[in-house]
Amino acid sequence: MTLYASLPLLFVATGLVLLSAVTYLARLFRRHRRAISALLELAQSNLDPLQLPAAGWPALASGGIKRMEFSGNWFGQPVQNIFGAPPEECAPNTFSFSVISDGDIHLDFCCYSHNSRGESRLLAEHLSGVFHLLLETAVHSRMESLSAALAEQVRLMLYLQHDLRNLAQWVEWLAADFDAAQDDHELLAIALRLRTSSPHAATRAQRILDVICKPPDSVPAVEHPVRLNEVIRQAAEHAGIAVTLHDDRPDQEVSVWLHRELLNRTLDNLFTHAAPLLRSQPDMTISVNIAHQTDKVAVSIEMPCLAETVRLPPERLFEPFASGHPGGLGLGLYLARKTLAEAGGELLAEVREQHICFLLTLPAAL
Repeated sequence: MTLYASLPLLFVATGLVLLSAVTYLARLFRRHRRAISALLELAQSNLDPLQLPAAGWPALASGGIKRMEFSGNWFGQPVQNIFGAPPEECAPNTFSFSVISDGDIHLDFCCYSHNSRGESRLLAEHLSGVFHLLLETAVHSRMESLSAALAEQVRLMLYLQHDLRNLAQWVEWLAADFDAAQDDHELLAIALRLRTSSPHAATRAQRILDVICKPPDSVPAVEHPVRLNEVIRQAAEHAGIAVTLHDDRPDQEVSVWLHRELLNRTLDNLFTHAAPLLRSQPDMTISVNIAHQTDKVAVSIEMPCLAETVRLPPERLFEPFASGHPGGLGLGLYLARKTLAEAGGELLAEVREQHICFLLTLPAAL
């Protein structure tokens, strides 16, 4: 009789437990549904992929993710960010994913949930999967639009267009210098500078003629020792500017091992980036520092920065068409990085107040 008398209480207790569990799960799933809806709304916002982690973090946090961190490269520039609580306050088990596209984008994400097991972790992991798909879609959409734009530029013979522009600017600046000369002494100085830089310009003109008359299938990968100081000075003269060169081994001739024309094209794009500003303000200078390593040569080029570049987020410096400064094609820095990578080097950049510093890592000639 005692057992039968306690059955109603047992049923009531079981019902209360089930009601509590159902209420908890219903609240959990409603929260999960709201978080997914918030993420799906971001898909219609046309945000840049790098803006999505910050924009999506409130939804992720409300859906059971306590911490998210990511790092990687965006068009050659390192990027990283952290959202949420310190790792020691999170569940030890993590779930991660990566977003990779065409060698230009590589982002690694790591997420921490509030709980290490149970429904809460399962839903948090599912939410991170939704965010992963959202980010992948945004990156692929961006790369598709860039591919379409770059295909159009390739149709116009992309590299040839830049070579023509650089050569035309050299002629324009040279004519302006001759026109501004006040006496024979200034004319003689310009003529001496012309004698030094004209072989450099003639080489570029011949390259343009070769491409127009018989377009090559690809740039011939002929590597040989290249005198670095000489190439830097010639590129600066071709841009109509002067550089201050510092070498940590001034008593030795510096040589790097790569394709000279590819290095020339890289330096042309870098110096041409700031040449209009430097020619209008002669008190501004470009500082070049050369440091020798075991099998590499590091070249640091610091120059005044255009206003459009200052306003650009650092991670987007090499992104095609991102700068949008007047008179430019929006591809100079992108092509500089791609060209140097083809030559076996590496190019990074950092904006420091009103200056931009380019760091070139080149293979040393043994």
